[in-house]
Amino acid sequence: MSLNRVIGVDGKIPWHLPEDFKWFKQLTIGGIVLMGRKTFLSLPKPLPNRTNVVLTRRPQMLARDPAFQALCGVKPVIGHWTARLRRGPAQLGFEKIAQREMWLVRSVERFLAALKKHRPQREVFVIGGAQIYERLLPLCTDLYLTVVPRIVEGDAFFPEFEHQFDFADIALKTADFEVRHYRRNDHT
Repeated sequence: MSLNRVIGVDGKIPWHLPEDFKWFKQLTIGGIVLMGRKTFLSLPKPLPNRTNVVLTRRPQMLARDPAFQALCGVKPVIGHWTARLRRGPAQLGFEKIAQREMWLVRSVERFLAALKKHRPQREVFVIGGAQIYERLLPLCTDLYLTVVPRIVEGDAFFPEFEHQFDFADIALKTADFEVRHYRRNDHT
């Protein structure tokens, strides 16, 4: 986020920081990345070597959209978690990593129930956008936040989190940004 909490403008990140992308890739590779539809559509393609989970109110409609299919490059799996829970973690995709795996999920509650029941060995990273952060940040144990030391115009903002998390350390510092690591505190 910028100093004035901006994380996006017109569906795009308002800066280009290749070192931050490299650090983000290193952190999330092999994990499950959870994002909203708008965040996914801002990407050039699904993030490779990670399970991409997209929260959307209309997964069936999105899965049939030719432009979305072309962006995915793979057929997206629509998360019918109730039926899949009986099949175990291997069928949920929690323990395997495909080159480009796409899940479309309507119910974050069912997805979270599946995570809780099967406790995957892979980490889950919430990667945006603003509505998803606002909804899921209260459930996160750690927060890695790239802070860009400038004021920028935007239409998407990172929610207030300071009362829920304590500063732990700086994971990466460059001339253009720093990645701050926060941990959930016990007094919320």
